[in-house]
Amino acid sequence: MELALPATLHKLSDVSQRTGISRSALYREIINQRTPSGEIRTNAKGRLKVVHVGRSVRVREQDLIEFINSLANG
Repeated sequence: MELALPATLHKLSDVSQRTGISRSALYREIINQRTPSGEIRTNAKGRLKVVHVGRSVRVREQDLIEFINSLANG
């Protein structure tokens, strides 16, 4: 059974508070970071999915839960 979560987008500072991981460490965990020119590059080691809204980066609640679970499972 899938849990229905509210559509919430979190700032990286909020994700940092919830996980206890620094913002710079979170940036290393992002799967689809954008370069300064706007190109999306894939990070094969990344575990955190993000949404780009303009120049800002947000994390969906569902993706945050999956990321926290991946941290717990190693």
